[in-house]
Amino acid sequence: MSVIRQEIPDCQVKDAADQYMKALILLDKLPPMSGVLLPLINTSTIAIELYLKSLSSEVINTPKNSIGNMSVQTAKPQQVGHTLVKIFKKIPENYVAEMNKGYALIHSNDSRSFEVVLNSLEGAFKQSRYPFEEGADISKYSLNDIKNVSQFLSDYVNDLEVKEAIYGC
Repeated sequence: MSVIRQEIPDCQVKDAADQYMKALILLDKLPPMSGVLLPLINTSTIAIELYLKSLSSEVINTPKNSIGNMSVQTAKPQQVGHTLVKIFKKIPENYVAEMNKGYALIHSNDSRSFEVVLNSLEGAFKQSRYPFEEGADISKYSLNDIKNVSQFLSDYVNDLEVKEAIYGC
């Protein structure tokens, strides 16, 4: 059995997500009709995906003989691709429970679970890049949900203290 080592949240993935979140905040400050709806949706969905992956990525250490006895640390998501619910389901259960509870508390006026809201955003990333393709309908995605989920995950992940988890020992 192989050993999987995680740092939750993974700092490298979280840093990338934070950069997209900062871009989202800048885009969101622009006045209506500024012509940046697609980049705003795209940036938001990337931030969402990366925050989720920061909670489920494996730490990989690759030895670099050219630098002596050192290695380069990277992150490998347990779920590749852009399917938000599949990524969410790879997160350890205790974090999923906290997120479900936290989202329900903050958005008490919304009867949907966090997973249901995530599911409603499936495909927004692709459609924000290819809105001109046949069958594309970017209007089916709630901008409110996209921004709420982005902000919720940003707050949640940034409030976490990094913890190491090792599986398969």
